[in-house]
Amino acid sequence: MILPFRPTSLIFKIILVTSLILIVAISLSVWLNIRLHESSIKNMTYEKKKIISEFIEKNVIRTMEKGRHFEIHAILRNFTYAGIYKINVFRPDGLITASTLEKELGERVKGVDFFLKHPYFVREETITDETGRIRKERVSYLNRPILNHPECFQCHSPQQKIIAVLTVANTLRKVEEEVSKVKRNTVLIAILTVGFLSLSLVVIFARFVNKPVQRLTKTMRRVEEGDLDARVAVHGSDEMGRLAQNLNTMIEKLQTTKKEAERYHQELIRRADRMATLGELASGIAHEIRNPLAGIQGAMLILSEGFPKGDPRREVTEEIQKQIHKLERLVKDLLNYARPAAVSYFPTEINPLVEKMVSFFLTHRGEQHHCSVIRNYSANLPPIMADPNALEQAFLNIVLNAQKAMPGGGTLTITTKATLSEEGERVEITFEDTGVGISKENLRKIFNPFFSTRPDGTGLGLAITKKIIEQHGGTIDVVSEVNRGTKVLISLPTGKKEEEQTQEDMSDM
Repeated sequence: MILPFRPTSLIFKIILVTSLILIVAISLSVWLNIRLHESSIKNMTYEKKKIISEFIEKNVIRTMEKGRHFEIHAILRNFTYAGIYKINVFRPDGLITASTLEKELGERVKGVDFFLKHPYFVREETITDETGRIRKERVSYLNRPILNHPECFQCHSPQQKIIAVLTVANTLRKVEEEVSKVKRNTVLIAILTVGFLSLSLVVIFARFVNKPVQRLTKTMRRVEEGDLDARVAVHGSDEMGRLAQNLNTMIEKLQTTKKEAERYHQELIRRADRMATLGELASGIAHEIRNPLAGIQGAMLILSEGFPKGDPRREVTEEIQKQIHKLERLVKDLLNYARPAAVSYFPTEINPLVEKMVSFFLTHRGEQHHCSVIRNYSANLPPIMADPNALEQAFLNIVLNAQKAMPGGGTLTITTKATLSEEGERVEITFEDTGVGISKENLRKIFNPFFSTRPDGTGLGLAITKKIIEQHGGTIDVVSEVNRGTKVLISLPTGKKEEEQTQEDMSDM
């Protein structure tokens, strides 16, 4: 079975890390087990030699007490089995008086002082050809001093504490073979364990993780390609099962949302068609109404002048003229909204444009209604590509709305600054008044055509303003609270990012 585990996949990394942890843990366990087993074998060998040396010592002393020294050699030879290589008895001067190896009888042991200073000790040494290695094997020596007893005073001086040293030597070949065997078996078991666990991890991840993930990925790929009828088969109620169920739920919601969006899109298309038809109709009606309105207004002006001041009929004719003027503004706004003028873009400086509009407002409306303007213009603003006349109209609509929201007078703060976003460099213009504010319910409707909270409003000013801002690739946002004023934020692109991208594309060509 070939498993699709790429080196970059999460499953491969988890298996790799887990296997490394297992290798480290099992290796440490193997090392400790080998050391403990090796120590156990050595301790067993040591205890065995200790028991043998104690038994030999008792027999040697008993034999010497009886004066039967010639039997010591036979006693020693009785223990030359089970790995015991040799047993020697030598005097304090180093002379070997009894040995299981006849060739060592009469020889002298080197370093007797070391044995005498350490009456009881264990020494392990590696014996080589140059240093006395026996048959190229390591030999372990246990040296046990035979102390002087009153029973021995007949042959030894009472002042002599040690009358002889008993040495029991055994080869370590079997010990080393046993340790090597343990090492081999333990390492083999460790390798098999790591391999089995790693293979088990691979199978487990392939069965319970990789396959469900592949099903999820395949389904998500189908969804990306537009197939919203795709579903994941749910197996079990574990994490993968819940994830599959959640993905199916998400796809169902996405499918529902798509259908709703399509219905809404179709509704928008139908509405746009109706609006286009209504726009053409309104434009035609506006043209037809404009000329009669002009005639009626002229006639009412002449008729009004024929009545003396204070005549109620004059007041009626003047009120009719006001309503005719309102109809003219409505017709004008309707024409601008239905058939906006063609926009011509030029490099435009925002600050002079805003200042021109502010001066016009203060001259004709601001001072009369006790409105003051605070200007916070940032210097060195980048120019934008815009139609100055269209933007001036949009800004003026916002300022006029602010003035009408401050019937008793107030302060309008205008701020300009440059900002940087993912789309590139932009210029922001903020209009903030101290007026009555807008309720949350009406705030959602302010850009709808013909929506107005004032009896004399046409409801097209902000709709026209939004259309102008969007024609310039900008955005307009309004934040307001009742009795706390209104803040209008306009953001316009400078066009630098598009120019840089165009230059890069041309350089690539």
